[in-house]
Amino acid sequence: MFPRSSKFILGACALLLFTTVAPRPSHAKKKPKDRELVVLFLIDAVRADHMGSYGYERPTTPNLDVFASEGVRYTRMYTNAPWTRPSTVSFLTGYSASRHRTETGKTKLPETVTTLAQRLKKQGYFTAGFTANGNGGSLAGIEKGFDVFEDPSKTYPRKKRGKTYCCNGLPSGEFIVDRVSRFLDRNKADKLFLFIFLVDPHDPYGAPPELEEMFLGKDFKGKIRRHALWERNNDYPPDERFSLVALYDAGIRYSDENFKRFTDDLKKRGLYDKATIMVSADHGEGFGEHGFYLHAHHFWEEVIHVPLLVRGPGFSPGTVDPRLVDSLDVAVTIAETAGVSPGDMEGYDLRKPAARPHVISEYNEFGIHRQAIVGPRYKVIWQRPADEEWYLREAKKKEFFPSVSFDKDVIHVFDLEKDPQEKHSLHAQMPPEAKALLETLRAFVKKSDTLAER
Repeated sequence: MFPRSSKFILGACALLLFTTVAPRPSHAKKKPKDRELVVLFLIDAVRADHMGSYGYERPTTPNLDVFASEGVRYTRMYTNAPWTRPSTVSFLTGYSASRHRTETGKTKLPETVTTLAQRLKKQGYFTAGFTANGNGGSLAGIEKGFDVFEDPSKTYPRKKRGKTYCCNGLPSGEFIVDRVSRFLDRNKADKLFLFIFLVDPHDPYGAPPELEEMFLGKDFKGKIRRHALWERNNDYPPDERFSLVALYDAGIRYSDENFKRFTDDLKKRGLYDKATIMVSADHGEGFGEHGFYLHAHHFWEEVIHVPLLVRGPGFSPGTVDPRLVDSLDVAVTIAETAGVSPGDMEGYDLRKPAARPHVISEYNEFGIHRQAIVGPRYKVIWQRPADEEWYLREAKKKEFFPSVSFDKDVIHVFDLEKDPQEKHSLHAQMPPEAKALLETLRAFVKKSDTLAER
């Protein structure tokens, strides 16, 4: 027999013990902070030097500039191709363009090539993609491995897109972000990979009227031009060129505002703080700096030098990283962050100090075969003789692209330290470091017929 007081004490202890060790009910909901979220957020056609965090004076990216201050800004990020289809596939496979073989407007990703989404899915990630550009979507065959994939080619017919501003009616940033938000309302996966691709800065340029007025100015009386020609008949008057750049900047600002809508939504859901978010572009855009507008078949800095901003665990806030990096590094970093083996992907994990010695970017379309290699100081652009039959089948007339050569190699060499605007080619007196880069590029092209295997 225990005294009454002892029974009380023992009973209280038993109650305390039960309360302390009672298991959590199996049906209890996980808190939002327990979810793992990795995001690749691409914005079409954004060149690095048109963002505030990269030194641009016009207010194109106030929200992305804040985001940059919260993570790492990479100053020397290059894409592995100068147009959407091959570039986006490189981001989503970790393979260079000639390896994944999705290089032309008529090619799709081969079945033998494993995507980043497939790798993540095997690791238990729910994978979802939302893109406003079909070339960055099902037209390229990169929906493979996504549990949910939406794009204008298969999911968003014109009657469903609502108000659009640019790009001949492709879905707006607001539309895409709304679709992502509705998806997040439904999806409660423990591990989630999101691919989001906004197209708003793409030509023909356009943005909401108030943003166009912000960059054109209330008193602008000149002719507004929304589309330019690549290499011919493009010596536009100053007012038309000004309007092209202003409307392009307005499109970037519109994307920036919708990026904030996306991150605000993540914050409300408790997903933002621990998420890994990588923001970049599939390519940049030319505005006559080298007699060339738009993008596609050139490797000038304005076309292949793009932003890369990363925020998340393992990335120090407010850091500026001057290493050479590319789209392949983005893919590998996403894989490693998610605990997935990158296999034979070609990039580097950006959370580690290793630096790549060079970046290679490729263009093989319309019979034009050009590659560029960027090293710590020099850039070498190598154009082989174009395939005349293929070229004429697509372009119809040789003079359509005056820069194309049909009978000889064309090589340009630039010292990016002394000549960042690429005004003076050093081909005639090529420095030893540039010669070594050219030999590396030639060797790369020679063996680039090896297709990536699973």
